[in-house]
Amino acid sequence: MKKLFIAALFLNALFASAQLSVKKLDGTVINDGDLFVFNALSNPDDIENPNNYLGLKIYNTGTQNMQIKAKCVSISNSTGDNLQLCIGDVCLSAITAGNSYPSSSVTITAGGTNSNFDHLLNANPGINPALPVDYVIKIYQLNGNVEVGNSVTFTYRYSGPLATTGFDSLAGVGVTLKSTMVDSQLEIFTQNDVSVTLFDTNGKLVRREELTSGIQTIETASLNSGMYIVNFKNKAGQQATAKIIKN
Repeated sequence: MKKLFIAALFLNALFASAQLSVKKLDGTVINDGDLFVFNALSNPDDIENPNNYLGLKIYNTGTQNMQIKAKCVSISNSTGDNLQLCIGDVCLSAITAGNSYPSSSVTITAGGTNSNFDHLLNANPGINPALPVDYVIKIYQLNGNVEVGNSVTFTYRYSGPLATTGFDSLAGVGVTLKSTMVDSQLEIFTQNDVSVTLFDTNGKLVRREELTSGIQTIETASLNSGMYIVNFKNKAGQQATAKIIKN
């Protein structure tokens, strides 16, 4: 047991000298926990489009060679396809939450960096267009199959036009919410007949209601606590969305 402990300390000391850092192609540092929001979609082959292209420059600032991979930590409101993730010599058009890429790790030499080609871009509009599409990506070091050293985790978000609407657009379709914080019911005043759909943050439909004009309520007591997106559509086809929080 003592020998294993000493070996673990040796490995930690060895890989502590191989420090990983990640930047955008313009030199902006990508910090652990950063969020990057894009409002454009494009064909995954259109890597020249700067409106949804996140270039990844990965640096080894240490004195030892390092092996790296990119892990898809989680995906929200997307099936994981219709995107492009390029790491090393591998480009993928679909990724799965919990998986790491590429299958064989990429070597970055001591004091070196990767090419300018590694990137992430999204062409998936989302399961529910009223919700943002999120990919949480972790760039990390490994020795064999064991994660070592430091890592950088960030979120790539596509937020389409329907995902950016709020109270101004609600007024445009004749809807007023009493509060966006709800317990047992969501209270709504609508000047028109409206169709209402309620989605969780994974894009799953949890409620669908047809409301007539006047003061109306939608039951929310049975929902789990958390954030939801409510979408309203009137007879004229006008739509609006808002975020609500279930206590």
